[in-house]
This record gives sequence, C-alpha cells and structure tokens, in this order.
Amino acid sequence: MAMAGSSSGGIDMDLYSRQIGTFGLETMGKLVQMKVLICGLRGLGAEAAKNLILAGPKAVVLHDDGQVEARDLGANFYLCEADIGKKSRAEACLDQLKQLNPYVSVSAHKGPLTEDLVAGCAVAVLTDTAQAELIRWDNFCRSRSPAIGFIGADCFGLAGRVFVDFGNSFTCRDKDGEEPRSAILAGITQEAPGTVHTHNDRRHGFQNGDWVTFREVQGMTELNGSEPRQIKVTGPYSFTIEDTTGYSPYLREGIVSQVKVPHTMRFFSYERSCVQPRPEGGPELAVPDLSKFGRSEQLHLAIQALLALREARGALPAPRDEAAVGEVLRIARELNEARRKLGDDAMSVEELDGDVVRRVALFARCVISPMAAFLGGVVAQEVVKFTGKYTPLHQLLYYDMFELLPASDPSDWQAMQDSRYADQVAIFGEAFQRAVGDLRLFLVGAGALGCEYLKCFSMLGAGCGRNGKVQVTDMDRIEVSNLNRQFLFRQTDVGKPKSATAAVAARQMNGSLQVQASEVRVGPETEDIFDDEFWESLDIVVNALDNVQARMYVDSRCVWFAKPLLESGTLGTKANSQVILPHLTQSYADSQDPPEESIPLCTLKHFPNAIEHTIEWSREFFEQLFSDGLKEVNAFIEDPPALLAKVKAEGSGSSQLVRLGAIRRALEQRDAPFDLCARFAVMEFLDKFHDSIAQLLHTFPLDHRTGENAAFWSGPKRPPAPIRFSADEDLHLDFVIAAANLYAGALGAPQCRDREKVRGMARQYEQAVGAFKPKEVRIKVDDKDSTQEGCIDDDAAVEALSKQMAELGRRMASAKPVVPVEFEKDDDKNFHIAFIAASANLRARNYKIEEVDFHKVKMIAGKIIPAIATTTAMITGLVSAELLKLVTLKSRKVEDFKNAYVNLALPLFILSEPLPPVQMTSKDMDPIIMGPVRALPEGFTTWDKVVIDIGDVTLKGFTDFLQKEHNLDISIISAGNACLYNSFLPAHKSRLGTKVTQLYEDVAKQKISAKRTHLVLEVSASDADDGVEITMPAIRFEFRAGAGGAGSAGGSGGAGTSAKAASRSAPGGAAGSPSSGGPTSPPAARCRWLCPRRITP
Repeated sequence: MAMAGSSSGGIDMDLYSRQIGTFGLETMGKLVQMKVLICGLRGLGAEAAKNLILAGPKAVVLHDDGQVEARDLGANFYLCEADIGKKSRAEACLDQLKQLNPYVSVSAHKGPLTEDLVAGCAVAVLTDTAQAELIRWDNFCRSRSPAIGFIGADCFGLAGRVFVDFGNSFTCRDKDGEEPRSAILAGITQEAPGTVHTHNDRRHGFQNGDWVTFREVQGMTELNGSEPRQIKVTGPYSFTIEDTTGYSPYLREGIVSQVKVPHTMRFFSYERSCVQPRPEGGPELAVPDLSKFGRSEQLHLAIQALLALREARGALPAPRDEAAVGEVLRIARELNEARRKLGDDAMSVEELDGDVVRRVALFARCVISPMAAFLGGVVAQEVVKFTGKYTPLHQLLYYDMFELLPASDPSDWQAMQDSRYADQVAIFGEAFQRAVGDLRLFLVGAGALGCEYLKCFSMLGAGCGRNGKVQVTDMDRIEVSNLNRQFLFRQTDVGKPKSATAAVAARQMNGSLQVQASEVRVGPETEDIFDDEFWESLDIVVNALDNVQARMYVDSRCVWFAKPLLESGTLGTKANSQVILPHLTQSYADSQDPPEESIPLCTLKHFPNAIEHTIEWSREFFEQLFSDGLKEVNAFIEDPPALLAKVKAEGSGSSQLVRLGAIRRALEQRDAPFDLCARFAVMEFLDKFHDSIAQLLHTFPLDHRTGENAAFWSGPKRPPAPIRFSADEDLHLDFVIAAANLYAGALGAPQCRDREKVRGMARQYEQAVGAFKPKEVRIKVDDKDSTQEGCIDDDAAVEALSKQMAELGRRMASAKPVVPVEFEKDDDKNFHIAFIAASANLRARNYKIEEVDFHKVKMIAGKIIPAIATTTAMITGLVSAELLKLVTLKSRKVEDFKNAYVNLALPLFILSEPLPPVQMTSKDMDPIIMGPVRALPEGFTTWDKVVIDIGDVTLKGFTDFLQKEHNLDISIISAGNACLYNSFLPAHKSRLGTKVTQLYEDVAKQKISAKRTHLVLEVSASDADDGVEITMPAIRFEFRAGAGGAGSAGGSGGAGTSAKAASRSAPGGAAGSPSSGGPTSPPAARCRWLCPRRITP
C-alpha cells in the first residue's frame, strides 16, 4: 500500500477512491503535500480536524492548551470523563485523531503559537480565538510569500461564523468541480455576435460566462484549436460567441467543450473585514436561510461587539449573563453608529436587532454538536480549497439556529453545570435534556451519514436516557474504501458489520447511549421483524441511505405510522436534507428527482458519441463475456435441451449464434493452457474493435445518405474507424491481458500476469489473423427502427449449430461447471475494471471520442457515488438541529423547520421552509381517466387513511360495507402488488365469498404473520349514484376485530402526533357517513377517517 504523501508520491486508491471521484487526482496530489494548523479543539475544532484528517493532507498540527472541562464532552467526541481537568484538549484528542488516517502525520503543539510553526503550514485554522490574535495571525499569514491560507471560525451557542483569507491574489482553477460539458454542433451563424446552435438531442448545459473550445468543425475551421472563448447563453440549445462575419461559412459537424479557465480572487484582511465585511465590489453578505434576509449583517455586528467584550474581560461571558448581554448591546450600538459615519468604508445597519445581539451574547460560551458539525464541515472544505479546486468562501459566512430556542426561558437552565450536557441545558433547560435522552430513534444505515448521526446522538444525549433507545440497522460489511469518510471504523474493522461496529464506537463516545444494532434490511420482506409494534414504538426515524428504493420504503412506513422522518443525502460537495412531518409537510415520495437519463440502445450498440456510452457498453460486454455467458455454460451442462430451447426462443438469430458459440468455445477450451485464453482475447478484440466496425461501415458507408438525402454520419452519429490489433500497442495489450486472465480464471486455467509473456502469445495470433469479409447485415439506425437485426442466413446457421451443440451436450454430461465472474469494482487487481477501461477506451478510439483514465472508468462503471467527509459532517449538523426541534414538535410551527440544499464547492447554502403535503382534490376532467374525479375527503393527503375495523370478513362483506357506509361501487381492490379483486374480470366473482385475509395469502403467496393485525388496501371505486370516479386514502383493514384503535394507526410519544388526537368521525356528505354495522358486519364494526385538519368527507 503506497502511502499518501510518501516519497514515492503514491496515493492509496482503495482508501481515497470516493474522494478522488469528487476532488480528482490533481487536487489529491496537492492535498497530500499540505500541512495544516488547527487551533482550538472544542467541538468546532475537533470536527474540522476529524474531517480534514480523513481527507488526507500530509500533516495536521493541533493546538489547544486549555484543560478539558465537562461541558467539552458535549461536542468534542474524542474526550472522556477521565480527561477532565487532567489533560489539555489537544493532548486528549491526539491519539484518537491519529487513528483516523495512517497516512497523515498528526501532532500537538504545546505553548503559545510561534511564527516558525505557522510559517511551516500551508493553512492555519484558528477557532475560539481572541480578536487581537485573529488580527495578528491573519496579517502574518498575508505577509508571507506565497500567502498562507487563513481561516477563522467560531461557534457561539446557536450562532457561528467562518472567515476565509487566501491572500491578495489567489488562483482558483476550477470554480465548481463539475465535469466539463460537451455538445454536438448543429450550426453556427455568420453575424455579430455569432450564434452557435447545438444538436437538440440534449441540452448543452452551459452557463453565461463559461469558456469553451471547438474541434472537428467543418467549414468554419477558424474555431478549431483556438484559445478558449467566453459565451453568452441564449437558450438550452444555443449561445453566442464573438463576431463571426469574417469566418468561413459553417458546413457541418463539430464539438464544443467547456474549459475550466483559472481566475484570480482578491481577499482582504480580517482586520479590514471586521469593519467592512463585504469584499470590494462584491455582493451583500451571504444569506443561507431564505427567511432571514439581513440576518448576516446583524450577526456581524453582534459578534464584533461580543469579541470586543471578550477583549476587555479576557473571556466570553457565562451563559445567560444578563449584565454581559446589556454590555454587548451597548457596544454593538456604538459600533454601528461609528461605522455609519465611515460611509462605504464600513458596514452598518439601519436598525440594530436587539434580539439577535441578545441571543448571541446569552450563549456565547456554549458549543453544541449540531453547530459544531455544520461549521466543522464547512471549515475543512475551505482548507481543501486552498489547492485551487472549488470557489473559496469570499469571505464571511454567518449562520444561526435561533429557531431551536424555547418559546420562554427555561427555569431549570442552571442544572447539570458539571455535566457533558451543560451547554445544552444552559440553552434549553434540564427538562428538555431529559426528553432528548428519552427519545426512541431508528437510524436506517450505518455508512458515512450513519456514523455521523450516531456521533451526533451521543453528543446530544439522544437515546441516552432511562427510556431512550437508538436502533440502527445496516446489512453491509466494512470495506477499505469506507475508512476515508465513515469515521467510526478503522483498518482492523474491515470485514466486520457496519451497524454493530458503529454502535460500539458511538457508545465509547457516550457510555449512556442505549444503542441496539442489527444487520437486517428494512423492506417488505422483513416486516415480521420491523412490525407494527416496532414502528409504533418510535419517536423519530432518521434515514442514512444511499439509494432511492430504500428511502421510498422507509418513507412509506413513516407515512403509514405517522412518524417524523429526517431525510438527507450527499453527492460529492452537494448535500440536501428534508424534514418530513406527519400531516404538515410533503413526504419524500411527494417530490422526487427526475429519473436519470438512459442511453438509447442503438446509441450504445452502434452510435456512441460520449465516453459514458463506451463505458456502459463495456460494462455490458463484461457481463456478456464473463458472467451471463458463463452462467449459460453451466445451464447447458446441467440441461442441454432446455438451454438450447431457451436460446432459440430469445432474441435475433445473430444474438443466438453469439450465445451458442460462446458456450461451445468455453466447453471446448476447459483446462486449456493460457495461450488459448490469450487467443480468445485477441479474437474478441478483432471481433469488437475491428470486424464489427468494418461491418457497420460496410452497411453504412461514410458517404451513406438517409431517405431525406441527409448525411447519415452526422450530428450524434460519429463515423467510426476499425482498429487493427497490434501487440505493441499498450492499450491493445491491456485488453488482452485483462480478458485472457478473466477467461482463464473462469475456466479453471492457470493465469498469467507477466506482460511480456502475454505480449508474445498475442503477437503469434496477431500474425495468424485472416482478412475480414463483410456480410449482408441488417442494423437498426435508432430505437424507433423496427428492423430485425442480423444476417439473412442466421436462422439456418442457428439450426446447424444447435445440432452440433446437442451432440456436445451428450459428451459433456459429467463436465464440471465453469465459474462465472461476479463484478467487483473495488479490487483493482482482479482485472474487472482493467477490462472495462481497456474496452471503453478502445471503443472511444473507434469513434474518435476522448479517452479517460482508469479511475474515471471505475467511478462510472462501478456507479460509485462521489463522497467526502466534509459534506457528510456538514449536512448531519443541520439535520441534528432539526432533530432537536422535533422534541417539542407539538408546540412548533412548520416554519420553524428547515430543508437544506448545500453545495460546498461554490459555496452555496439554501435553507427553506418544508412544503405542505400534496392534496388530492376533485377534478372536472382528469387527464388519465378522461373524466371527472371526486376526492373523498376533499384535500386529503398521503398522510391520511381510513381505518375499517369489521373483523376478518369476506371480500363481499368488505365491499358491502363500503357500499352501505360510503355509497361506493368497488371495481378494484389491491394490497401492495397483489390484485385481490377486479370487477371487470368474471373469474374474480368467485373470490367474493373468500375471506380477505385468505385471499391475500392466496394471491400474494405470502403467509400473514401472527403479529399482523391489519392489511393496507387500496380501492378503485365510483359513486353509486352518479358513477363519478372516487379517489380516497388508503384503507387500514383491521382483520383482527378490536385490534385497531386510533392509537395504533398513528404515532404516540414525545415527537409524534398521536392518531388518537388526530382521528375523528366523518359525518354526512355526498358519499355517506361512517357508522356502526353493515350487512355482514358484527355490531362493533367501525370506520374511522384519520384526516386531521381536513374538511369532513
């Protein structure tokens, strides 16, 4: 394992793979050479240090000589009770921080900072530092050549700030970290300015001010190979460039590509920014929360006044020191008046907000985990930006969480002063802290997000009380690539369960944490484990998942059981969070991202124009050769006639020939020497990168024209060129080595990794290859083409080969099976990505597409989600603040909660109020059924449900009940994917006499657990009087009489809205009114509409 930052310059690709997917190798190469100083190790400093060490600089120096206090344990997760009063914070944290990354040299500096120490660092981060010291060290860093990056950050209870100064002239080489975009040209006008039109198969995605270059333009060749030029976007398929009237007329073709052009940024000193925080010519201060315009300016003055008081007193004021609050208010007013007189050279506000100043001063000495995690993620990412990647903060970020404050000051805020929760209690009170401790939480996922959440729970004391509990589940085992961001794991944990390992690590941070770990997937198949009783026992659910399907399922459970859900996700430097509150906000399923663009089949197969197309093709090529194809070999060995019949029934004759030929070849070459595997690889090379391309050009020559007399090879259809195999070409040999070794391993033949030996084998087959002879082949030109692909005589060839295969099957009756390859993206020595990378770049070479490196192929082919520790820590800080709000959900307004979208690369912070749930309303004309639809009740949402408690009746009893009680004619009844009844199918009439539960078991082929008391039914119905289609909430069918009840349908507990409080009877209306009884119902039959805050049905 090559050590990052070692003399060899190697970077551990296994450890840093997801991070490199975000930063890129160039940035990683710069980062591993950086030495960073971090001063102050209360919560914020510890978070920044943790995130930065995971990122992998060369060295991190810690500095904090302050003695550990009990309150420090509420935000610094690497301190323990034994450290209190005995060690400095830097000394106490050192060993734990060292363990995060063996490639980073972590040390602690004792005594005052020295100029020699700071001068030896690339970046200095100062937290919890006095104003005079901030000014001194920022000026020192600016005076160096080159300038040392300086970052100052503070956490003052529920308010915080970050300041960045990278010197007078800092070069940012990539403002956003996004992959450069490319587009295919459709035309360029000769005018001033010239308008460039791109092909309408895809939006160009450029923005105003982007820089682009041109290549392969025919006609207006002046554009080819010239310097980058700025553009002005005029539409999704057009933009303008310079005056093109003097250029040659555009004829055809061409590609325009975005270029990342470095730009210079000027930063101002901290001393100047104290007076005028707005950069010269820059915008107003950043506003992270869209509901708080002007708040950043108020926070700036409040914090400047607070720091002035600190300079005078030598320390920040104690929590809730009213005298200090008055003094800070006085100073803030004086500062504002003084700066108003300076005009444009200073920043002032029209009217000082006394509440903002008060809230900053009251809790200035407090540090809570949510704010520390948020700021720590931001600070560590700003350090990474000193490499030149991404846009640095320019220059101040202010943020507050004042919504967390209780409506009135708690009377018990002075309790627990010698506790790890002292800072939280000072803000929220002891009773609130007890409620936090008694929370019952369900954390789904123990990866990067899950590790951070468990840390947050430990710091906050969530689930640490006598009645509290945290349940965490994750099916996965720990891998090396996890260690770069899943900070609760170590190298010795590789292979262990994530959930159990994370639970143990989190409990070490707070011994009171009541955590239970499992390795069970949360899904329909585990509803016996995560049953009704389990969901109803919860207060809050927190998702830490990485796929939409799992998120959707957990969301559906939370909606059904009316449980608050905290949702979040990350993608590189981007992150988002969503607060989902029963009956108050949208659920996760109410608003989904648009589906990913799929690549048309014909584009993949014959007409690629982007590297993503060739990588996807190569991934399928890998599966065809070494997985699906070899599974068919084993199926043939087991039952030759069945496999032959299956192949002949699927696909075209051409594909059948390929499949049968692959089976025969594998069987005939069992236990063959490696040189035959090398021959196989060379033959595959010739087939895919020469013969098939030559065949395509034979069918569609370069001068081929369409039926509309347009050039066939134009726009997205790039004309390919065959590649002749040469063992002396490195890329050709890469393919042969990978393919031959994969094939040998599957067949049980010995492998050969000696490059020169394989080259020699390949060379002998290269010389034996005959000339290609084209065939008459039918090929689809796009996905709408109904042409049956293949040769005219394919069917006859399939019949002949099938007869040969039948005889081969009889001879191979006792043959050993081959070993299909299961794709594994994270082992760079198994030839999987090596094969795909070589194949993708060879196909790119066929089509003159720019080739890419191994790592990019790995990220795309492995569908690896770029991930970094900084973004993860930042977003979990924001989400954990929302968790604290949920403790007092019943007394809160929905406006108190915040959804977030953050892109640390820009940096961009957008916090907004959650949207209300989507309401179902009646329509005079529904575009799907082409007629009117009536909502029952009007305005219901996905949170609403109907509880029918009439016992385990027959299907007829159920439909009769709905008909009598609600005047509904039922047409379809379903439970999940099982259709229990369809009135349009005559055969379903016989089901009416069957009990609903028995019918469910028969149709779904799933036994109902003894624990289950209800089924979730969806009905399609119409009004019995006028025939209008009815849409209504899902039905909770209680088949165990009396098992239901208002409390069982909703949640109860401190965080949830109980169904008992939310439920109500539904009096009269057009659809009838719920009442007891019914033609087949027992006397206790009931129907309850759980639709709070809705018009009655």
